[in-house]
Amino acid sequence: MSKRLAIVSSGISGPLNSAVEFAKQAKLVGYEVCVFAPKSSFDLISHFGLEYGEIPIPKVDAFADLLTADQFRTFSSNDRLDCAVNALGVNDFSASMSRFQPDVIFVDCELHAHIIVGLSLGPPVIQCSSMFLSPPGSQAPPLNKRACPGVGMRGSRIGISIIWMSFLIWKLKKILRNKFKHQGADFTSALLELARRYNVPIARIRRLICWQMPWTYKIPTVLFLPQSVDLPTRPYSDFSYLGAMVIQDRPEKPHDREKVRRFCSGQGTKKHIFVGFGTMMKPKSDLLVNLWEVASKHPEWQFLFAAGQNWEDGGSCDYPRNVDVVAWVPQHQVLKHAHLAIMHGGTGGFIEAVEAATPVLLYPHVNDQQGSAARAVFHGIGRAGRHADTVEKIENDIQELLTDPKYKKNCKALQASCQQEKVDGRLAAFLQNVTTQSNQKFK
Repeated sequence: MSKRLAIVSSGISGPLNSAVEFAKQAKLVGYEVCVFAPKSSFDLISHFGLEYGEIPIPKVDAFADLLTADQFRTFSSNDRLDCAVNALGVNDFSASMSRFQPDVIFVDCELHAHIIVGLSLGPPVIQCSSMFLSPPGSQAPPLNKRACPGVGMRGSRIGISIIWMSFLIWKLKKILRNKFKHQGADFTSALLELARRYNVPIARIRRLICWQMPWTYKIPTVLFLPQSVDLPTRPYSDFSYLGAMVIQDRPEKPHDREKVRRFCSGQGTKKHIFVGFGTMMKPKSDLLVNLWEVASKHPEWQFLFAAGQNWEDGGSCDYPRNVDVVAWVPQHQVLKHAHLAIMHGGTGGFIEAVEAATPVLLYPHVNDQQGSAARAVFHGIGRAGRHADTVEKIENDIQELLTDPKYKKNCKALQASCQQEKVDGRLAAFLQNVTTQSNQKFK
């Protein structure tokens, strides 16, 4: 009888895509798989013929309100805490796992409540992440901080250590302020109460000194990422890299096929530049206005912007003639034909560019995007800009990335390393190992 894997996802696009690809690959090597996620995830999961289990939309923001204003005002302290625990949305999670009877439970690292309940059930619980999770130290900065090892004072060992110290102090203050603000009905207090109710020794298994909010867990952890792309840091002993989990055959959305075909045809001598900011940026933002000007100065460059439906319908923008704007693209395909990708640096898109051996110019904004920029610069596969960069700075960065052969050479080398991680059998070996273990640690 095949071993059974439960894979629990938040339903957020990036982590969901990685979870679905992981489920597909696990199914291919002989495991029965069920992906548990919110209802909005059903179409993608069912598209690939995977078993689906519905869970309520989970709480992933460690500082969001768990109670309404009316509940906070009228409930007693005990009732507020009880309501906060219920708001975590895991009252039926134990029953869902009992019905599926998994041999191993994989849970997105941001789903703290599901991890806690899972640890009470018996099967091994493994937290998984589609983001790099470098431990605190002097070699890799927090994922959301701008610093590249070996570059400037911020990238020195002392600089990175100071950044970590500052970040951890800020994090502690934020947790304490949130606890005071919500008078014991905050996210952290609700998790502690949940662990008490399920007899999970949270004080023994949580890891407070980390990038994740409010903590992470001293349990096996898998990263749906290639280790080759990470910074030269020493991961925790219970970390495993399973290689890139990128859906290459994702279902298509309506888009302008002719513009995409023209970009991918590779005809002529123009350099093809893909710009993928999605809906995070508006067409009249300063960075994009400067990009339009750069494009108008260089007709020898052909741009394809994937920007969301709101751009495509906004006829008020006068785009340069060498710029095509579409609502959506088959990004994995387009990146293979691009000489350069300009992106915000979300981990998913960044890894797709790495797999395509396409140099990148990243303009990070939030969360994991700064970490992608640091890794691009460190491995010599791209550059990191700022949203306030001038036309001249943007133009110079693009010129360097298109003309200096070292970037493409480094991209090819990193691509080869990532491909090797895919064929070395680590996924099958990892699954074989975890499905033959019991959850002795928490019995």
